Amino acid sequence: MIDIGNIQRLLVEYQLDGWLLYDFRRSNPIAHRLIGTSDTAHTTRRFALWIPSRGEATALVHAIEQHLFVHLPFKRTVYRSRLEWQTMLHCLVGSARCIATEYSPHGDLPAISFLDAGTAELLRSFGVELWSSGDLVQHIEAIWTAEQIEANRLVAAKLRSIMMESIEAARTLVLEGNATEYDLQQFILAAFEREELITDYPPIVAVGMNSASPHYEPTAASSAPLQRDTMLLLDMWAKGRTPDATYADITWTIWLGTSPPDEARHIARLVIGARDAALALVRERFRSGTPLYGYEVDDAARNLIAAAGYGEYFIHRTGHNIGTEVHGYGANMDNYETCDTRRVLAGTSFSIEPGIYLPGRFGFRSECDVVIDHDGRVHIPSEPLQNELLTVEL
Repeated sequence: MIDIGNIQRLLVEYQLDGWLLYDFRRSNPIAHRLIGTSDTAHTTRRFALWIPSRGEATALVHAIEQHLFVHLPFKRTVYRSRLEWQTMLHCLVGSARCIATEYSPHGDLPAISFLDAGTAELLRSFGVELWSSGDLVQHIEAIWTAEQIEANRLVAAKLRSIMMESIEAARTLVLEGNATEYDLQQFILAAFEREELITDYPPIVAVGMNSASPHYEPTAASSAPLQRDTMLLLDMWAKGRTPDATYADITWTIWLGTSPPDEARHIARLVIGARDAALALVRERFRSGTPLYGYEVDDAARNLIAAAGYGEYFIHRTGHNIGTEVHGYGANMDNYETCDTRRVLAGTSFSIEPGIYLPGRFGFRSECDVVIDHDGRVHIPSEPLQNELLTVEL
């Protein structure tokens, strides 16, 4: 359940008059997560929760769905008709002028953009200015506790150890012959089980031209053979088994053989350099206390790759927020797929994972996690990182 006092402190900090959480038929997953609506609750009418920067929070619910919201420790106001909805909603926001909603200007940030255009028009007709609730959401959902930060160190260490085991397993499987990407994927999953780690989806094991597909998925029915003189991309993510466990997420790309082509070495140097440029920006900003925004981290990595002439082959964001879900609710490192203007907060974690993907040939990605502790210190739990194209002698 959301902490109204904490939200009101944030509203004052961000100079907002209030936060309107609005939903129709579960169109706003953020609202349902924050108020703790049952996953099985059959919500079919409009609902709103108004949290003013000062004063009492109030829920506006339909007469036939009052029973779905009896768990809320807020004042509840009941409406029946659409005219009552409009009138009561206007009364709720009252004289507020700047309010937060699940809205993103120009739809730049879809992860926070759930307010429909018609309701936005209605709110603006009340004389209010709409602001994105993105930073409020990540303050509530993306900041780790000190205990989560500490526990994540062990998960990251286990994951890195499994990565090294998997690279050696790839060597063994190639030498034995007749092994596939799927076989190596199953080796990794068995290691997760041994180390008491869980994951939402199986790891990516992509060999040869499949490494040029960022989200490639090997299966038992469709999987390429592991073979000599080719690129192998391994992307794995996992967390512990406690309810509040947080993910670690890393990618290494290696050459199965001793003599990779010069172009492969060049691509590896570029991607690793882009990763390190993004890391350098994160470290410098938190060292100096200067605000850092998600899109800036993406720019730091992407500009280096673009300047080298490979911009069109870097086809995803530089990184994503990480939490109890591998793709968390905080700022992403993105000025490509979206424009993430949210500030990167102390107490959060995110990936940095630039890549270059040459269709029909090979791809190279290097991924590490960053954890910012509550004092603003920058940690890379999976260090030491990959710093060159690792070759596996066969």
